[in-house]
Amino acid sequence: MWERLRRRKVVQWGVAYIATAWALLQGLEYLSSTFEWSRHIQQLATIGLIVGVPVVLVLAWYHGDRGNQRVGGSELAILTLLLLLGGGAFWYYQRAGHTPTMTPPPLVAAVATTTDLTSIAVLPFVNMSADKEQEYFADGISEELLNLLSQVPELRVIARTSSFSFKGKDVTIAEIAKTLGVDHVLEGSVRTAGDRVRITAQLIRASDSSHLWSKSYERTLKDVFAIQDEISRHVVDALKVQLLGAGTGLPEVGGTQNSKAYEAYLRGRHLRNQGLGEQTLRAALAAFDLAVAEDPSYAQAHAGRADVLNAMTLYRYEPFDTGFARAREAALRAARLAPELAEAYVVLGYVAYAADHDVPAALAHFDRALALSPGNAYVQRSFAFVARAVGLADQAIDADSRAVELDPIDAAAQIGLSRSYYSARRYAESLAVAHRALALNPEYPSVHGNIGYILLETGDLEAARTEFEKDPIDWTRQTGIVLADAKLGRTQIAREGLAAAIAQHGEKWAHQYARINAQLGDPDESFRWLETARRIKDPGVMAIRTDPLVDPLRKDPRFGRLMHELGLDALDRGS
Repeated sequence: MWERLRRRKVVQWGVAYIATAWALLQGLEYLSSTFEWSRHIQQLATIGLIVGVPVVLVLAWYHGDRGNQRVGGSELAILTLLLLLGGGAFWYYQRAGHTPTMTPPPLVAAVATTTDLTSIAVLPFVNMSADKEQEYFADGISEELLNLLSQVPELRVIARTSSFSFKGKDVTIAEIAKTLGVDHVLEGSVRTAGDRVRITAQLIRASDSSHLWSKSYERTLKDVFAIQDEISRHVVDALKVQLLGAGTGLPEVGGTQNSKAYEAYLRGRHLRNQGLGEQTLRAALAAFDLAVAEDPSYAQAHAGRADVLNAMTLYRYEPFDTGFARAREAALRAARLAPELAEAYVVLGYVAYAADHDVPAALAHFDRALALSPGNAYVQRSFAFVARAVGLADQAIDADSRAVELDPIDAAAQIGLSRSYYSARRYAESLAVAHRALALNPEYPSVHGNIGYILLETGDLEAARTEFEKDPIDWTRQTGIVLADAKLGRTQIAREGLAAAIAQHGEKWAHQYARINAQLGDPDESFRWLETARRIKDPGVMAIRTDPLVDPLRKDPRFGRLMHELGLDALDRGS
């Protein structure tokens, strides 16, 4: 057999083919990088060249110096084996590289759990009052206890969204603990009557459902703050966590002693947690306004106002300039009243990033917030939002992973992690996490749009368009459809959709218009809209450093100048 291979120069043909194929792939890689070709071109070329190996070897065998002989049984066996090996390699590659787009992966997040911390979930306390409208009060008490416990560094406290997801469901403590990955659960009830309140709380060890501690409190509403402090101290003592000193209660940062202000604040928090609809956010703002009116020194209420105003501006319910200005004013007030209140620095970081285009200042505010409250999922997720936009990919993924760990069944936390992977251009991981978010809450705003953007980059353009059509957020849905049409080569349809969006919404979608024009191959229009976005303080313009949809603009000198003017090249310069 070896003598036959030698005479027919099969080895020489094989070596020559492999060397030529390697050179072709190197040249293709250079051209793909230079002209920003799709990675699918390289993949298809690689597969084709791999399949070509057995073909070349068979041709060499047959057309060698004795190729005029008929192919015998041994030759036919070799031919069959080579084709089977080549086909098997092709099938395996396709199977290994295929990422399903509709089958959601398991809901368990692919992040490490902090196993060295004692963990606890605070379930929503049951409203036992005759007035069912007091539901917000019971929820508020639970959330306040959760916030107090999250200030203890030795505790891993599951965030509100995940803990409250079991509200009203017939689920055992053991099932809840397993789902959330905790070893302790705090549950209780609240009953109000006039100015009296009765709160019952019990701490349960998940492993055997045993009660480590339970107690009931009956006080006037004005004493509810003391009850929170007492419950949290007893819980910590029961968990045997070392505090600052024996018998020391947990300090409440930026609180109030005004029961009317506190009640309005709880109502505001309850509404803020109901979603991102404009009317819901405006109702939450009104409740926080009432809390501030009752107690102007209530720092948490000022921080709540700042958070809502920031959200309303980011979702375009308020003009960018005035909305961010009001959010900053409220956050500064909160920070002056309570310098240790992490939530105030979160909003200041957002505003510095989105409105001031001051990346170093934004990161400094977030550093402060993270130092004050590292166990707060909201703080971690907010920092990741800015970090991924300015190119701090690893830090963004770490922060979003921590947020998922603290809030494992919150779709928003999963979407944040998916977006961080997307900004790092790790699309397979981004899509896997996006499907976890979809499985957790198919109705969550932007979950479909998030998947749509990923599919645009992986080349599944029709599926991307379908996902955008499902998204309830107007600007995500409308501009996403136009982007998909542009990538699909439906240029005229895309231009018509772009013109319709501009006519309906004017300048406030400026950043989206810039992305669309970049995909349509119109850099002049794209840069014009980026300048508009900068002028009106559209926060989207600050994401151009990592946004794949503006890649066609990166070699234009105007892009480098804009990056410098926005301060987005500061990290590249090491400053």
